[in-house]
Amino acid sequence: MTKLIRVFNLQDAVLQQHGKNVSEVITEDIEQFKAFDSTFSESYPELLQTALDSVLGSSSDMVVIDEMAEKTQAVHDAMAACNTAFRTIRFFVKKAFPGNKAVHNQFGFNDISKARQSQGAMLRLMNDFTRVTASYKTELITAGCSEPLIDSLPQLYANLQEAETAQELFKKERGLLTQDRVEKLNELYRLLTPVSQMAQIIFADDEARRARYSLPSPKSSTNSADDLIVS
Repeated sequence: MTKLIRVFNLQDAVLQQHGKNVSEVITEDIEQFKAFDSTFSESYPELLQTALDSVLGSSSDMVVIDEMAEKTQAVHDAMAACNTAFRTIRFFVKKAFPGNKAVHNQFGFNDISKARQSQGAMLRLMNDFTRVTASYKTELITAGCSEPLIDSLPQLYANLQEAETAQELFKKERGLLTQDRVEKLNELYRLLTPVSQMAQIIFADDEARRARYSLPSPKSSTNSADDLIVS
């Protein structure tokens, strides 16, 4: 497990709001900052706004979590559809081949319990189940099984494949999205820190103006599950 390095100890929303507040007033006081530090950039307001726009343009934790939940639900729905088809066809397999354990196991009767607990196992089962069902199509239809149901198996299998692939790809993408967001927040913090430090001196006798630039008090911990990427 790799922990992303955050250079700040604030809630993301608090840091963003502070950056927005500073961006709205910095032009009023920029000459005082330049007079204090000759290297202070004339383009600081633009740099700050660019950093803010970059942060606001990245996916928030909640958006990423919601997208992951959507991908996971799609997998669950696809697995449920496969399981429903399996249960229905199993009834007609038993009817067409009563007591024939060897044939039953060709259909995956001995594997379905594990398949219901694992995406990979369900994919393997559906691959075999689709092929075997097609080979016994005539016997199953004679036993009363719906032909459209049998014919739907390849699509159900494809749906599960697509949902599982999309979920796995997003798991990898989530780490990149989180890393990108933290890097952008780090850059915003680095821009705000020196302004906060200088303001303590420049506006030592002006509490209201000093407060404009003072970084908010840090939160108690940065150990957020959203900041962790499982590798």
